[in-house]
Amino acid sequence: MELTKFLAALAVFLPIVYGAPTQAANNLHPEILAAMKRDLGLDAEQANVLVAREIKATEVIEQLRTLAGNSFGGAWLVDGELNVAVTDEALTSDVTATGATPLVVSNSLSKLEEAKAALDKIDIAQTLDKRSEETGIAAYYVDVAANKLVLEALAGSTAQAEELAKQVGLVESEFEVHTVEEMPSTFATVRGGDAYYINNSARCSVGFSVTTGFVSAGHCGSSGAAATTTSGASLGTFAGSVFPGNGDYSYIRGSSGNTFSGTINNYSGGTIAVAGSTASAVGASICRSGSTTGVHCGTVRALGATVTYSQGRVTGLTQTNVCAEPGDSGGSFYSGSQAQGVTSGGSGDCTSGGTTYFQPVNEILSAYGLTLVRG
Repeated sequence: MELTKFLAALAVFLPIVYGAPTQAANNLHPEILAAMKRDLGLDAEQANVLVAREIKATEVIEQLRTLAGNSFGGAWLVDGELNVAVTDEALTSDVTATGATPLVVSNSLSKLEEAKAALDKIDIAQTLDKRSEETGIAAYYVDVAANKLVLEALAGSTAQAEELAKQVGLVESEFEVHTVEEMPSTFATVRGGDAYYINNSARCSVGFSVTTGFVSAGHCGSSGAAATTTSGASLGTFAGSVFPGNGDYSYIRGSSGNTFSGTINNYSGGTIAVAGSTASAVGASICRSGSTTGVHCGTVRALGATVTYSQGRVTGLTQTNVCAEPGDSGGSFYSGSQAQGVTSGGSGDCTSGGTTYFQPVNEILSAYGLTLVRG
């Protein structure tokens, strides 16, 4: 889009971004508002304004990404305010014209993403010291706010993490190594709860309904596995499953006679309607519903992360600071009423807090040609 047309288009919706919340945002479900108040400290008006800004910020980000091209350095939200990084100082005025805050950075987003993609092709497990249990690369992702590639590693693997970053062409100023205390794990531990069961054994949580069944995490079950209710009634059969590798997702083709609703269980006796699947930006608020811990909220911390589970690496996940526990796997991640993804795994718990990753839902829908059911 030409710059003049771009700025003219922005003039239409920027008052919405930085003004009153849209009608769609004003229709946030009471349970969403309650969770955002509990976990983010927001009252109803603040939550509505925040979600409205986040929805519109997604449009601004895509426009600026196209405008900046290889000079685009990434974008993120802080309390609903949009920050956009560029490597070309001449573009800062264009960023300012959108109402966003410009920052000039050294590294383009494409450069950091290319380095991460190169890491995805390396057999990292073979580079680690097998003599110690304190080794492992937990995850790696592009931190757009820091303008660096971040590698998370156990204490015994920080040196290997640094070498890996250099191996894919990065210098010390272009990456950071963070020490973590434990490796991520999936949440498909067998526990009681209102959820679905795989082969009458392991428990997971439903992600989102599609017109022919529902989607969930790939590590929950392999193709051909049976999905049942807690009482043993058939829900369907796993028609597709990816894990580990290029995602953590599955499609369960529903059994005849079942009704798959476009809603999310709020674990308070009600439901939350799903309105669509517009992806949120880094820094956006996000909530999760799962059969072990119910509904919890937090923020998006990174997109396109690669995570190392004991079963192998998984690429393309979104990192959040929302807590989760075993049994929450496959459950719904959503921003406002927009479906975001299905719970994959992470570390920590809902007592002390933690890091949780989710598989973006739009990739699942695209992979299997599915249509999301809306409430």
